[in-house]
Amino acid sequence: MSSFDSKLYSYAVEEAKQAVILDRQGKYQQAINKYQRAAEILIQYMKYSKNEEMKKLCHKNSEDYINRAKILKSHVSGSQPRTVRSNSSPSSTAPKDDKVRSEGGELSQEEQEMVDMISGTIVTESPDIRWNDIAGLENCKQALREAIVLPMLKPELFTGKRKPWSGILLFGPPGCGKTLLAKAAATECKATFFSASSADLLSKWLGESEKLISILFKLARLRAPSLLFLDEIDSVATKRGSGSESSGERRVKTQLLSEIQGLKTSDKKRLLVLGATNRPWDIDDAMLSRFQKKVYVPLPDLAARSAIFMIETKGVEMDLDDDDFIELGVRSEGYSGRDISNACQEVIMMPVREMDMSGLFEDPNKEIKVRPINLNDFKKTLKKVKPMTSENSLQQYEEWAEEYGETT
Repeated sequence: MSSFDSKLYSYAVEEAKQAVILDRQGKYQQAINKYQRAAEILIQYMKYSKNEEMKKLCHKNSEDYINRAKILKSHVSGSQPRTVRSNSSPSSTAPKDDKVRSEGGELSQEEQEMVDMISGTIVTESPDIRWNDIAGLENCKQALREAIVLPMLKPELFTGKRKPWSGILLFGPPGCGKTLLAKAAATECKATFFSASSADLLSKWLGESEKLISILFKLARLRAPSLLFLDEIDSVATKRGSGSESSGERRVKTQLLSEIQGLKTSDKKRLLVLGATNRPWDIDDAMLSRFQKKVYVPLPDLAARSAIFMIETKGVEMDLDDDDFIELGVRSEGYSGRDISNACQEVIMMPVREMDMSGLFEDPNKEIKVRPINLNDFKKTLKKVKPMTSENSLQQYEEWAEEYGETT
């Protein structure tokens, strides 16, 4: 067994051990992910191993892990699974409730197993994020409401020539709330939320990226109304024809273009693709044309920055009033929401760090009281924690927005 094979197998064994422990502890969702991960790695191991006995063993173990994950899934969802045997035929192994049924069709056994294996990386969830949880970006919220929420809540308004968009691209500096906006939109329209990053779509463990993309879109159609969020889409949709582009990357782009181009929705089965990127100028022109609406998500304004400071310090004892938060908003011009969040985390840790450095934690019997954070703590921190978006980058975003997108 080569060093690479050995590492793969050891990794799979470790994931399986953790799955069993979580299973016994009743932490079923975490156990499901671990079982699927172990099976996924064993499948990858079998592609490289030349030891036929080990391959047979790994094949049996991977089947056992997948079947156990299916049983736990049925248990978590409240359905009553049948006993699953690894040597049974595929048609008799999967619990009936495990299949995704819809007017639009049904996943095959092979596709269902693929979905089971990728469920640890492709997130399907019902987010609990509301518009009020996001500070500022009122114009962006309104644009998404018109494009996503209203067509799903009031489909009778969008008939004939008044058709809703089927593809939207959010672009802007990193850390400005593009993912939060997508989750809030899904929550408001009560849609199934699918989230996949470029790393998920090009997973080295899965190896069949085109098939994964096809299944992802099929699953989104079956569970419609759905919002499919593709984060960092520039990573999988760069301009074609570049010298560094491999044939595999080209096939992935072609598959993604084909799925978005062939997107079909109805009033009852709405599916919208929402992409997000920090580098819109790197995206292939054909892919850009698939997104009918391009919304610029800028850095937060003064009011939004002040609100973010309040949100990120909620529940922490402090000596600050409303005027202090306004001052913090002024001092943090050019900061993204993520930059402000990082600054707040630093400030919240300052009182604990001071006590640790003064030796207060050395006496376990001594009563400790954490001091409230204050404005001076923020002033000191903002001198050290600088914004990550430069003026040149901002200018580039604004110029691209003027040429291709919407300057909301």
